[in-house]
Amino acid sequence: MERPNSADASTLSAKQRIEQRRAKLDATLAAKKAGSEEGGVVREGEPKVGAGEEQIRRSRKNIEALKTRSEEEVTLFRVQADQHESTRRSQEEHRLRERLQNKADEAAASGRRDSSVLMKWNSLFQKTVPQDLLEAINKQKEACGKIIESKDRLISDLKEELKNKDEEYVRALKSQASAIDQLIATMHKRTKDVVNLYSDELEAIEAAFLNERKELLESQQGEIDTMTDRRRNVEDQNMRKRQEKVEEWQQRLHEIHETYGEYYNKLKCQLQTEIQGLEQQLEEMRALYQLNAEKLNYNLQVLSERVKENDKAIATHKRKLARLQDVLSGLITKYSDTDKRFRQENNVLTESYRRITEQYKDLQLKFQYFERADMEKYKQVWSMNEAEAMQLVNHCLHADRVLFEQQLGVEWKPPEMKFWQDDELEQPEEAAVEDQEEPNDQELSEGALKVFEMLREECGFLVESRVTKTIQMLEETEPDTDQQQLDALQLEAIWTTLGVKNRNDILKMMTHFTVPAGDDGEPVLVSQQDCIRALSAFVEQQNACATAASSKKSQQSTFLERAKRKRQRDEKEFWQRLSHVIPDGHYRVWGALEDGLEKYLKQLQDRAKLIDETDAIRQQNDELRALLNTYMQSKINDELFHPPQLTVASSAS
Repeated sequence: MERPNSADASTLSAKQRIEQRRAKLDATLAAKKAGSEEGGVVREGEPKVGAGEEQIRRSRKNIEALKTRSEEEVTLFRVQADQHESTRRSQEEHRLRERLQNKADEAAASGRRDSSVLMKWNSLFQKTVPQDLLEAINKQKEACGKIIESKDRLISDLKEELKNKDEEYVRALKSQASAIDQLIATMHKRTKDVVNLYSDELEAIEAAFLNERKELLESQQGEIDTMTDRRRNVEDQNMRKRQEKVEEWQQRLHEIHETYGEYYNKLKCQLQTEIQGLEQQLEEMRALYQLNAEKLNYNLQVLSERVKENDKAIATHKRKLARLQDVLSGLITKYSDTDKRFRQENNVLTESYRRITEQYKDLQLKFQYFERADMEKYKQVWSMNEAEAMQLVNHCLHADRVLFEQQLGVEWKPPEMKFWQDDELEQPEEAAVEDQEEPNDQELSEGALKVFEMLREECGFLVESRVTKTIQMLEETEPDTDQQQLDALQLEAIWTTLGVKNRNDILKMMTHFTVPAGDDGEPVLVSQQDCIRALSAFVEQQNACATAASSKKSQQSTFLERAKRKRQRDEKEFWQRLSHVIPDGHYRVWGALEDGLEKYLKQLQDRAKLIDETDAIRQQNDELRALLNTYMQSKINDELFHPPQLTVASSAS
């Protein structure tokens, strides 16, 4: 029940606001009308106002009245719209209260029906007769149908209300569109009326001022005539006085002519003579001037042509200058973009270069480590192979000595065991002496710290942007960071930029940043103005030292390459000499001896075969002889007509 009360309060407040607006509008119009009427009344004691000013006041009054009527008409549209909206809201609030009441009534009725239906469900379980149970169930169905019917009826009412709302909204849009069109038409009409009124009032003001001017001229015409007569009399008096003075001066001139006539004649003759001479000179000068004028005209024409050509050239140059300025602006833009891109690429390449440099240094260290390891392994393999080769050489020499002394019975002379030449025994020493960098984190002297402070203050560009950003990030994220750590970062960045690697470089830099003192002999730092000059001198010295070191390293690397190639040739010759320790003549003797021994071996093998065959035949003979003796000594021989003894004896005889 609170919601309808709030709706009534809002309706009343809207009506009160409308009444207040109307009261304020009436008061404003009354004040404007009172002000315009007071402006039209001429008060006593005030100066008289002209017709033009009076017309201006009337025009302003008419314009204000037209503006007031226009505002009233426009305000009337707004008041009607507010009134219509207030009526609509009040009706809507009334319908809302009715919907809420219907909804509450329906909810209460539905609640009562729901409770009655729920109460009857338990009684259904107690019924045992099917007819009674069917009748009770039908009653429950009818009650539920009534509940559903009431809900459907409420839903249909709400849908109808929603449909009415949509139609009302469409009607409201159409009425607002028509009202806005009417308002715009009224505004156009009033604007046209105001413009026409302004034109009419301006014409009326102009006519009033013209009439006032005409009346003013007519009223002042008599005074103008009087002043004209007065001026004419004064001019006549002045004319008479002037005539008298002229006659007086003419009389005086006549007296002067009579007095100075003779002198005048002489002077006239003299002046005429001079005039003739001057006229002659004038003619000469005229001729000269004529010639000069022609020359000047010619020069003027030439200069005019040159001016035209110069104007054309200036216009051409201006166009060219504008075109070049456009090109310059384009080039500047392109340069800025290119410079920005190249700076980014430079930063990327710088970072890549530093990363690759660090990787290259690590690779050099690894290469040196593996080179030393490979050299150690190479030396070990060399020693092992050399020992095995020397064993084989000694074995070959022993075999050669045995062949010559025992097999051939010839005196054996050992070969020369000089496998390395005398100049090859001198091993080349490595000339590359790497600079032992001293750690930069050692305790710096007071002078070096002062130089560092000066460089940090005067030469901030030596610190890279990456280091500056890192320091700023540390200061922002870690305010408790020690200042000494930040100074150490800046010091390392400055040393890296200047190429300072060891204490010798620091001492070299100190020689540029200090000057000898006067009496005490202690060096003092240079002034801040000479800091850049000292820094430039130090950088030039560092560049010169770097160039010399690079040339020295290149020479050393060339020398090492030559020594390495020579060492490889010497090693190759060493193994070749080691493989040819037996002379070629001995090899030929070995070949001939091998051929003779092979033939001798073949003969011995043939002799062994013959001996074996002889032994076999001898054994067979022994076996046959034993068998024959057995046959001869057998008792069966006595029973034979021809015993074997007789046969053997006869054959033997």
